[in-house]
Amino acid sequence: MDLIVETERLARAGETFVCDRLYTSGGGKAGNQAVAAARFADGINEVKMIGRVGSDSFGQELQTFMSEQGVNMNDVTNDPEIETGVAIIFIDPTGENYVHAIYGGNGKCGEAESSKAIESLTNAGVLLVQQEIPTPCSLATMREAKRLNVPVVLDPAPAKSSDEIPEGFYQHVDIITPNAWEAEALAGMPVSDIASAEKAANIIRERLGCDCVIITLAGDGVFVTSENLNGHIEPFEVNAVATVAAGDAFAGVLGQAITEGHDLEFAIRLAMAAGALCVSRPGTQSAMPNRAEVMAMVSDQN
Repeated sequence: MDLIVETERLARAGETFVCDRLYTSGGGKAGNQAVAAARFADGINEVKMIGRVGSDSFGQELQTFMSEQGVNMNDVTNDPEIETGVAIIFIDPTGENYVHAIYGGNGKCGEAESSKAIESLTNAGVLLVQQEIPTPCSLATMREAKRLNVPVVLDPAPAKSSDEIPEGFYQHVDIITPNAWEAEALAGMPVSDIASAEKAANIIRERLGCDCVIITLAGDGVFVTSENLNGHIEPFEVNAVATVAAGDAFAGVLGQAITEGHDLEFAIRLAMAAGALCVSRPGTQSAMPNRAEVMAMVSDQN
């Protein structure tokens, strides 16, 4: 559950600073991506969420809301021994976000969750993974996805040091979607513009062995490198309200577009439109656009 605080600035050490607004929204990277995928799928296929929540009001609220959005929540574990994960998010007047996460139930994901995910791979079109749950749980599922030729899309967030990632982890990833900060951590070089993003993308692809690297650059669009698609893709212009879930909107719609069989460039355009729409409104899961909105934005720019 995201606890979102709108504030002119962050408080200094020892200071009490009065903020503008507090509201809640369902969150978590995988939760956001699942809602984004389900809203864009619009009943075309099923989106299944794997994770863990506590038996508390936040957990109940998340499951209810996501189910209402069309996400299959049957394989989400309810754990009475731990609280549901929470993120406290500060948003400044530019829409920039500062996230402080406590993973709670998701931090205990393990064999129970990977087994459920593996059982779901037989008829799956894509597996979306992030780094908010224990890496061994994700890796077990990714290995099986690779064996079954199910595309794996990894959002490498939050960024982790190399000693936290087991050897061979990235070799099971088909598409990796870091933002500039995460690309910097993976490539070992600053990423501040399109030129540096190109260098970083090539380093990441060569170093990690992923088929496709897509670096999301917020208002500067994306840079992609792959066997058949290389280059910068221009952004959609919107007024940013909150950037906190833009990458999740991107990943969710990208996954759904791949499942539908769209070529990579068009799938990225759809994902970028979803991210742009998301940042133009407050909230996280609640900010995810529907299919008609995404298609209209892409059509208007063509």
